[in-house]
Amino acid sequence: MEIIKSIEDFKKLESSVLTVGNYDGVHKGHQDVLKFLVREAEKRKVPSCIITFFPNPVYILFNDKISVNLQSIESRLESFKEIGINKVLVIPFTEEFSKMPANNFAEKIIRKLFNPQLISVGTNHYFGHKKEGDFNFLTNFCEENNIELHHPIMRKIDNELVSSSIIRKLIMDGRLQDVQKLMGKFYGFDATVVQGSQRGKTMKYPTANFIPNFNKQLVPGVGVYLTRVFVDGKKYFGMCNAGIRPTFNEKKFVMEVHILSDKFGNLYDENIYVEFLDKIRNEKKFDSKELLIKQIENDKEVCIKLIDTFKEKYEI
Repeated sequence: MEIIKSIEDFKKLESSVLTVGNYDGVHKGHQDVLKFLVREAEKRKVPSCIITFFPNPVYILFNDKISVNLQSIESRLESFKEIGINKVLVIPFTEEFSKMPANNFAEKIIRKLFNPQLISVGTNHYFGHKKEGDFNFLTNFCEENNIELHHPIMRKIDNELVSSSIIRKLIMDGRLQDVQKLMGKFYGFDATVVQGSQRGKTMKYPTANFIPNFNKQLVPGVGVYLTRVFVDGKKYFGMCNAGIRPTFNEKKFVMEVHILSDKFGNLYDENIYVEFLDKIRNEKKFDSKELLIKQIENDKEVCIKLIDTFKEKYEI
């Protein structure tokens, strides 16, 4: 797969099939579109292409400080490659670019650079300044330029629409098995182990504090989770607390995981991948350290019982 990271470096194509979008998370709905695109490209003997953006346009358009990214750009590109996409143009989404009129984007980028035989986007898709390039605009543009326009049916799973925004809400609500249904995998991200308070060792439950490697990565809501941790190609189940540790009157949000195995060493400064499998309970304040330890022991028992269920159900 060829990756081009600026409009200026993109060489004009004689023909293509094309989709445009952020594609954050590459969930099952996204996968439907991209697999369709790959099939059409093979049938027509032209390259399958994506125009995507970095950073997430939400941060430029709304100056939004919250974390919404489901994937790093590297992870997103890897997903495209696995599906079989041929070319990806990653457009740097700047304030200046956000002001480009839809007609300019359609003419100068879509038609001039890609010359698509077919464009596949959802009916809720838009591009260009002030959302001028809505589906009606694109319909007229395709008719004028003899381009076939394909719009996929919105995928539903268990009567739940599949979309990145819905997946974000499910993650925050702790409905992680529902997330797995919509994404085709459990939600997780690359992280780095950092120095913590070392308090876990004093309670005989040593933990590794970690932070996401990708800026503004969405993290699950406050609570205790069954997780899976990947370290140097090896997999371990873990018990993760995400929260402010109210028992100790702390304020800073921290994520820390206790690996449910004795077969690992010091993780400090290690790069790991953390996958969130199930929410065990909400975080709460305990009246004493001893009561917290008792609860952690109960949490560990719950996690251990769940592990066999997850191994059998998801073959992990």
